[in-house]
Amino acid sequence: MLDRELVRKAFANPAEFTTSPLYQSLSRTVAASDELLDLAGQGRPGQYPTFLFFGAVHRLLLAGVSHPLASYYPSVAGAVARPAAGAGPALESFGREYAPELAETIRTRLVQTSVVQRSLGLRIGLSAIAASVRPLGGPLHVIEVGASAGLNLRFDRYGYRLRGRQYGEGGRQYGDPDSPVQLEAEVYGPHRLPGLVRVPAIGRVQGVDLNPVDPADPDARAWLEALVWPENSGQRELLGRALGIAAADPPPIRAGDAVDVLPELAAELPAGEPRLVFHAATRMHVPRERRPAFDEAIRAVRATGPLWWVSVEGGPKPDPRARPARLGPALTLRDPAGHNRTLAVVDGHLGWIEPLNSAGR
Repeated sequence: MLDRELVRKAFANPAEFTTSPLYQSLSRTVAASDELLDLAGQGRPGQYPTFLFFGAVHRLLLAGVSHPLASYYPSVAGAVARPAAGAGPALESFGREYAPELAETIRTRLVQTSVVQRSLGLRIGLSAIAASVRPLGGPLHVIEVGASAGLNLRFDRYGYRLRGRQYGEGGRQYGDPDSPVQLEAEVYGPHRLPGLVRVPAIGRVQGVDLNPVDPADPDARAWLEALVWPENSGQRELLGRALGIAAADPPPIRAGDAVDVLPELAAELPAGEPRLVFHAATRMHVPRERRPAFDEAIRAVRATGPLWWVSVEGGPKPDPRARPARLGPALTLRDPAGHNRTLAVVDGHLGWIEPLNSAGR
């Protein structure tokens, strides 16, 4: 059981729910209820209690459980969903009525958000290093840590459209224009992203996850859908399409702790050939005391070849922007020499991107 006051703190300041008025409102209800906090605190160490608790609630509602709380969820009630501000009492009632089912999900599941839009972060990272990789010869091997169902590892099967002043009317299309998965993002600010048309030749793609998700398994898919916030219907539709692509051709995902698995994968890669490790909203779920070992395991991948490291995690420190209008995590690139560059500040789900001067072109 997690410390109740630490769990309360997570719900009292749920900065992550920027696009979910319902979860913002319900978080205040949970923070004020010892009963709900004790339910939310039954997750494994390192798991965000907010994501896990609301995912467990959402899973039951999407499965068809009949309760007044469902009327507040746009994912269930649609356009006639009731205003989020009034949902608190219904959540308290739901927590009492379904406490055993919620506790079982919270104890046994992991937060494995599969936001396929984050593939855009990987695509930007690949484009940023394309010119540096090409002279090395051989393909670039890609490893994703926290791969879940491996959706980001199918980045080459998607279409991408960037919008913004620099891309003209209608934006600019990259990737596969006929893919059922089309990812769009708004680009802000005066700086440009690397040209996404440039991507290194790709060799092996490999995922690592504590509990790999089978994209063809209905129960696994239901849990991934439950982790999508109730208002994000577009994201849920994209998730379903991307799961279809991954189910038809699942990328290999090694089960285990990245601290143990990454050195093994590095030893299996052809010596001297370049490799890239990618992770997005993964390190945040690693227990704090394990994070140094997590970082060292990624660095260990360079033991047999040059390593690029691309991540979408916490905000830039320090933020190089004089007057930031948008706050979000940093899209960061670390090159084989150990130099870090913040390519952009991004929305946590890559819905918008603000390139920084260091992104280059």
